[in-house]
Amino acid sequence: MSTEGNDPAAGENAAPAPTPEPAPTEPAAAPEPAPTPPPAAAESTAAQPAPAPPQSSAPAASFDFAAVPRSVWISAGGALILLFSVFFSWYTATASVTVPGGGSISRSASGSGWDSGDGAKLVFLLALVILVVWAIDLFADTVNLPFPASLVALVLGAAALLVCVIKFFSKPGGPDLSTFGGTLHFSVSVAWGLYVAILASIAVIVGAYMHMNETSS
Repeated sequence: MSTEGNDPAAGENAAPAPTPEPAPTEPAAAPEPAPTPPPAAAESTAAQPAPAPPQSSAPAASFDFAAVPRSVWISAGGALILLFSVFFSWYTATASVTVPGGGSISRSASGSGWDSGDGAKLVFLLALVILVVWAIDLFADTVNLPFPASLVALVLGAAALLVCVIKFFSKPGGPDLSTFGGTLHFSVSVAWGLYVAILASIAVIVGAYMHMNETSS
């Protein structure tokens, strides 16, 4: 009968069970680098040139001369002619000398209204103001005149006409002059430029009056 299985010494002398070897481990993978963030939008837009400002394709509004009433053309045109008429010939001075035998020698010289005195300079100023008032009324929509342009043109045109009529009857140099028993004769007559100034003043008044009736109706 065998006692191997019951011998305690045999259990002690028995070789220990082999320790299992650990399973080989794979090396850990290296971490992937973090992705580079895209550049800021501000940097990309800063590098791009600024867009050109939009250009308006609509054409600039032009002034319609056909819309100007005929009355304004008459008044403003009369003021323009009145302005230039001051530099036309207003008077003609004539000097004549009677020579023995019944003959005579005469010389004439013309003078502009500007050289005839302060009255013509006042007419020039009145005509200039009338033109400025009509220009403001037509072109300066943002400017409000204290009085209607037609009323201003009417009053100033009447004042210019009054001055021209006074200049017509009060010629410079006084009445005709004869000396030495009629041997020397000196006279001043009205020239064509003063007639133009009178007609231009009337045109200013008529055009302004017509425009007043058009705007009131």
